[in-house]
Amino acid sequence: MKYRDDEKKYIFRFRIFDFTFFKLIVFVFAFYVLCFMIQRSVSAAVLYLEPKSGEYRPGDTVIMDVRIDTEGECINTVKADIVFPKDILSVEDFSLEDSILTHWIQRPYTGDISKINKEGVVSFAGGIPGGYCGRILGDPNLSNVLAKIVFKIPSMIISKEAENLVEIKIKSDSSKVFLHDGLGTEASLSVQNARLVISDIAEAREDEWEEKLKKDNVPPEPFIVELQQTPAIFEGKYFIIFFTTDKQTGMDHFEVKEGDREFKIAQSPYVLEDQTLQSKILVKAVDKAGNERIVEFIPKAYKYLPPEEEVPVGKPYPWQTIIIIVVIIIGIGLVWIIIRKMRTTWKRKQERREEKNDKNQSLLLNKKELNIKENKRLEEINQDQESQDKN
Repeated sequence: MKYRDDEKKYIFRFRIFDFTFFKLIVFVFAFYVLCFMIQRSVSAAVLYLEPKSGEYRPGDTVIMDVRIDTEGECINTVKADIVFPKDILSVEDFSLEDSILTHWIQRPYTGDISKINKEGVVSFAGGIPGGYCGRILGDPNLSNVLAKIVFKIPSMIISKEAENLVEIKIKSDSSKVFLHDGLGTEASLSVQNARLVISDIAEAREDEWEEKLKKDNVPPEPFIVELQQTPAIFEGKYFIIFFTTDKQTGMDHFEVKEGDREFKIAQSPYVLEDQTLQSKILVKAVDKAGNERIVEFIPKAYKYLPPEEEVPVGKPYPWQTIIIIVVIIIGIGLVWIIIRKMRTTWKRKQERREEKNDKNQSLLLNKKELNIKENKRLEEINQDQESQDKN
């Protein structure tokens, strides 16, 4: 088909315009995607230590808070590795007091302290199922604590320097924060370390941690124990889960006791030793000050047995014993009724017999009286007859 010159010019311009418009759409879309990706990649969080600085004397105790600033983002999982100079500092305790983390993947226990001091690294990881979006405005308590690490400075430090600069660091290469976006997106992370000066001329400080332990006389918060079983984990074995917090000094550890077994240190989830569910379960929560709270859990399949006694073959169960007792009581009642009825019948017969005897005796007496009267009359007649004969 042939086009005029003006038509060719129009078609050429239209195609140029169409192609340019298409490129514009593609450019805008790509720019939007790029901005979105940049925004996601720069979503940052800050892990920092508090106090960030300070002067301490040998023998002092330092309570170091590990905190997070989400920078306006919502997060749900945190993993942190804190490095300290093990030749100068030692970890005395690890507390979850006021922690925003509710589910723990990894946390140090009292038994791990010696290993921590040997390696010079404190590691923990936990999550917040509902997410954490930062401090609430007006909150005076800085509710962004992840954990508290209690450091102890030795009473004697072998050093040529009068002052020792100690740096406690958060490892930025292994510490991680994940966004609460349902995708497990890792947030960009920055860290702020702490620098402490240890000097003999520093002002003496009270042992704040020791004072907290002395004042804490409140047991951990009430909690429940749940029994679960799923083929996906623990080879389908029964296990229990439990969790609680302590608002004063934080939780130290849990202990579990099954039946007559001894208490043993345990973590949740805990696989039961008695898979028949015939043991009463006790879970003990112990806080840093040694206060305890014990929760009892009785599985539905549990049957009460007298202490230290096994059920012999053929021994009746409690409901059978109850039936037997009821039958015995009914039998005793029937026997008592029968005996009472027999006694009543015998008594009535005895009364009738006595009444009959009384009547017979009365008849005999009447008969004797009649005989006496008759004899008297006969004697009188004889006497009269004899007197007549004489005359």
